[in-house]
Amino acid sequence: MTSTVSATRFELLNKDNYEAWKIHVEALLIKNDLWEYVNGDKLIPAVEDNQKSIDARNAWIKTDRKAKSEVILAISSTELQHVRGCNTSREVWQKLASVYASKGPARKALLLKQLMLHKMSEGGDVRDHVNKFSDIVDRLGAMDIQVNKDLLSIMLLFSLPDSYEGFKCAIESRDELLEVEALKVKYLRESEVGSNSVVELAGSVRRKSEEL
Repeated sequence: MTSTVSATRFELLNKDNYEAWKIHVEALLIKNDLWEYVNGDKLIPAVEDNQKSIDARNAWIKTDRKAKSEVILAISSTELQHVRGCNTSREVWQKLASVYASKGPARKALLLKQLMLHKMSEGGDVRDHVNKFSDIVDRLGAMDIQVNKDLLSIMLLFSLPDSYEGFKCAIESRDELLEVEALKVKYLRESEVGSNSVVELAGSVRRKSEEL
């Protein structure tokens, strides 16, 4: 195998990114012919009274250890306590699902709180902010919680910092509130315009200082 989970460039599992993390790790395990061990399709062979069955069992154990190692190497150190004592890759995967994919009231309340408190700081990464907002909405959707589309637009709009006050006023003055996807596009365009203005201003200041 030329590619491993540990060599990839995606964020290690933490308390906030399970859904995206799961997709990345599953794809890489499939690519490395390890997913069947993790999802339970390929079970450990029974030992019979012959060397062939013993060899097959040992080969399964060896490959499953590789799969388990790949999953564990994709977990941040702060979350490793959840998988201590797991013997197989399947046990690790199921344990993570039980911890992070819970659909209980506490998990729903936590995600709704994250959505309501999601704010972008001045100078923050706009694309990252929008992506995290969408990720929380998607995770709520996976729990059959559909937030009103107008409310989502308002929440995204008011998650912007004070430097976007003019943008917020322009959106609020419209006859109809933009849906979230359209608002995201305008938000990203506005951030690009702002970035270009800063660059142009810096260039102008530099040219004037050179003239002096």
